[in-house]
This record gives sequence, structure tokens and C-alpha cells, in this order.
Amino acid sequence: MSDSAGRVPVTGYDVARAAGVSQSTVSRALRGDVRVVGRTREHVLRVARELGYVVNVSARTLITRRSATIAIVSGDLRNPSYPALVQSLQEQFHARDHRVLLMSDHDEGSGRFEEDLEGLRGGLVDGVVYLSARTDSSAVAELVEAGLPLVVLNRDVDGALGRRVDRVISDNVEGGRLLARHLHACGARRIAVVAGPADNPSLRRRARGFAAELRRLGVPLDPALVRRGTVTPAFGLQAALQLLDVPAARRPDAVFGQTDYIALGVLDAAGRLGLRVPQDLQVVGYNDLDWAGWSMIDLTTVRQPLAEMARAAADALFARMADPAAPPLLRNFAVELVVRGSTRS
Repeated sequence: MSDSAGRVPVTGYDVARAAGVSQSTVSRALRGDVRVVGRTREHVLRVARELGYVVNVSARTLITRRSATIAIVSGDLRNPSYPALVQSLQEQFHARDHRVLLMSDHDEGSGRFEEDLEGLRGGLVDGVVYLSARTDSSAVAELVEAGLPLVVLNRDVDGALGRRVDRVISDNVEGGRLLARHLHACGARRIAVVAGPADNPSLRRRARGFAAELRRLGVPLDPALVRRGTVTPAFGLQAALQLLDVPAARRPDAVFGQTDYIALGVLDAAGRLGLRVPQDLQVVGYNDLDWAGWSMIDLTTVRQPLAEMARAAADALFARMADPAAPPLLRNFAVELVVRGSTRS
């Protein structure tokens, strides 16, 4: 059969003959089978490209019962921490010859999101990386119950569900402690917190470590200096204006924005009120997003090894796909304090 231009499609047999290998070797090389050594695989892929060979995805799916597609369920992509992780994951999956289906839980509860979940459960993908903040939502439990290989990345999961799902996280408790110790060492004593949603397990652990360390240092957190809302600069700005636009005697001398995205709004509020950072107000964030180190922002923060975590999540997902009965995995990466100009050295 020829295509609309009259060309006869190149077959796997054509590739095998030109490469001087068997058809089974071609098939294995094209799907990244570890039984094909690297030099042979590169040779087969080069010949396939030169001949213009295109994999018949539908035929391969029927034969292997796999789609060679991975779903990434993300939170709101306007939050820069999500695109950074998505990019790293895409690189990992593309390197292993898997396509990526990107979904957002932004409209969770809508009919469209439920339809998308139904497609995942129905065999549209071979596995899922879930990096949305809503890990305690019904979606995770439904995907686990459906037996779909799933890894939760950069968001912890509480309760019984957390003991059934593979997780790749960082040490949020220690990250909170690091920031509390640093602010205390920099002389801060009246410390405020602008926090994200209370139902986010990772943010809860971050807050717990921060508050526990302040108590240990003898400066317990004042509940009146805590504001909780969405993980957006707009909320950071609104909450910080409430906390800072008061007489100097009542004003916090430091603010912990639970993410860099929130801390960006806190810095904006300080600028609008004429407060100097860090002389009048010290500000810290969390995540070490790319722009946190820009000179105009210069934010002290906690760095998570996001690229390494994405690599570990991809490895965990392929391991789960290969052995669905394996015990659940937990990888907890260490974090690092990054000191910049938004706090006193």
C-alpha cells in the first residue's frame, strides 16, 4: 500500500536489511529494549532515520499492548515550579521513546477532567506521573484502584493511600527547619508566614518543620502572623500588605513565603510600602526557581534537586510498569539552603 503521494512506506524489514540485523533486533532497538547494546541501537536508529522509517503506533500497540505514552498530571502551569518539572520529565520519557500526554487538574471536578481520567484508566497511557498539589483528591485513589502504574512527584501523600503509591519527594520538614534557623541567625524574631493551602501535605510538612524549629529556638510562631491562601504572587502580595502595613512596632521583621511564587508577592508588597529588603524586612521562599537568583529578586530560598527528582520518578515509573507487584517506593531527596540578598548574612 502506498501513501497519498504514491510512496511505499518503509518497513521494519527494510530497516533490518539495510542495517544488517534481524527484524527482532530492529523491533527491540526501536522500543528501547535493554537487550540491544547501545552501539547496535544507535546504528539501527540511524539507518531508520536515513530510510525515513516511521513506527506504526497502532500496530505496535496491538502487538505489545502498550501505548508508549506516559501521562503527566500537573497543577496550574502558571506556577513556574510545574513547567520546570514537566520539562525534566519530558526529557526523560522522550529519551526512552515514550510520548507524553500533559493534563492539568486545574478543572478538577469538571466533566472534562473526569473524561480525561476515564481515558487514562481505559488504556490510553502506560503510566502516570502525578505532580499536582491535589494528591489527596479522588483522582489518585481512582488511578491506583484501576491498577495503572503511577508515581507521585514532589507532593507527598498522607494516610493509607500514601503507603500504596510510589512517591518521589524532597525533605520538606528539614527545608522548613533550615529556613527557621537561618532567619533566627540573621536576627529575625517577629516572623510571619504566608502559606499555601492547609490540605497540601508537602506544605504542611514544610510548615511543621519551620514552626518546630522556631519553638526550639525560643521564638514560637505567632498564629496572628500567619496568612493562608493560594500559591500565587497575588495572594502573597495581598497577605503581605495586611501583615506589613501596620505601625513599625507591630510589623514583622521577616516573612516566610512558603513557595518562591508566594515570596515574589511578598517582595512586591515590601516595595510598595517603601520597606528595604533586607534592612527593614527579610524575606525567604522555597523551591529556588530560576528567577529567584536574578539580581532584582535575589531571594534566599531552599533548593530542591528537581532534575534529579524527575529522573528518579521516571525510573520508578518504568520499574512499576515492569513489576506491578513490587513494594511501594519512597525516595526522599535532601534539600539545600541557598542564601541570597533578601536576608542578612
